[in-house]
Amino acid sequence: MSIAASIIEFFISPLLGLILFVFFGYVIMSWLFMLNIVSPNNPTARQIFSLLSSIVEPIVAPFRKLIPPLGNLDLAFFFAAMSLYWIQRFLLPLLQSKLG
Repeated sequence: MSIAASIIEFFISPLLGLILFVFFGYVIMSWLFMLNIVSPNNPTARQIFSLLSSIVEPIVAPFRKLIPPLGNLDLAFFFAAMSLYWIQRFLLPLLQSKLG
């Protein structure tokens, strides 16, 4: 196994999995705020949401430039998450098999 294939398998793929997990947490937190299950005035919840947002927003921002929101439905977020999933499940294994 080459160095590049090892980096993909042991660093990049788990990192993409972690980012997808953060996307999931961001969605859950936004629903909890929207449905008023968790108060938006709760400082701990706000801090957690701010941390998740600081990770998610830079990834979603380029997609938002291309895909405008449809009312309350943010398709840019969906396409960003699906792109990350596609990269992790299809592109990285393909690269790994080519490299090594």
